[in-house]
Amino acid sequence: MFSFPENCKYVLACAPRTGAGAAVNATPVSLKNVHKLWAICTVNTVGTSAAVALVPQTDALVAFGSAAVLTNTVHIWVNADVATNGDQLTEATAAVNYTTVADALTKVVIFEIDPADLAAGEDCFRISITALAATDFACIEYVILPRYSGRVASQPTVLTD
Repeated sequence: MFSFPENCKYVLACAPRTGAGAAVNATPVSLKNVHKLWAICTVNTVGTSAAVALVPQTDALVAFGSAAVLTNTVHIWVNADVATNGDQLTEATAAVNYTTVADALTKVVIFEIDPADLAAGEDCFRISITALAATDFACIEYVILPRYSGRVASQPTVLTD
């Protein structure tokens, strides 16, 4: 039987927050012992109705000294209007990033990250929001399926190299 809390790691990578027109970087994680990571980005642009760019980034270290964009496209799922679409997700065209539509709706964007899709020598990951307005909100969560089976409690942390 599958149990989410026992089989997957969860990281609140960016608690719900507003921007200030500046970049917002989610908590970086190491994918060394990860089979798949799903980055769940919730964006509410009611304040400005502005488009928001969600940019997955990689680096060789969790400290992220030299962030790079993805070189391979990844699967992306989107719910462009949570109030109307409820729990429905639509697969978007695979890409290296995603920019939301400029409207006053709450959106969910999910990136599916396979560590094999990262550039050689890069095994750390985060999401960056390029410019989140002071009146808009965003939250980023990671759901992580470990590479090796077993209870999550016995798996190494993803927050360090």
